[in-house]
Amino acid sequence: MAYPQYYYPQQPTFQPQMQQNNSLPNQSFGFVSVRNEMEARNYPVAYGNSVTFKDENAPYVYTKTMGFSQLETPRFEKYKLVKEEPETAQKEPLLSSQDNLHSYVEKSDLDAVWSEIEAIKKTIAKKKEVEDE
Repeated sequence: MAYPQYYYPQQPTFQPQMQQNNSLPNQSFGFVSVRNEMEARNYPVAYGNSVTFKDENAPYVYTKTMGFSQLETPRFEKYKLVKEEPETAQKEPLLSSQDNLHSYVEKSDLDAVWSEIEAIKKTIAKKKEVEDE
């Protein structure tokens, strides 16, 4: 008597493979809006990922980074946002309408002072020549 032949595919053997790849970079996925720092600290982050949070009620940004191992503690960093003015707005004008123009020296007045200084220098030089002789 002939028995029917059944095909039994070979069952794959399960062999867990431990991957220890510490050279992989952490992944980041943009900003998550939170109400406060505690909400950011308690936010679940997957292993090997980093999440950046924007505080809705304070000028802070937080990052929470999880390592690739369960044994690593999460790294939490806090950054304060500071608004910077554009470069052109920071420059002060040379003269404003409130400046007292009487406190400035005219070029012609300054030329007169320079000529007096030059005359004094010449006088000193002549006296040194007389003393050296």
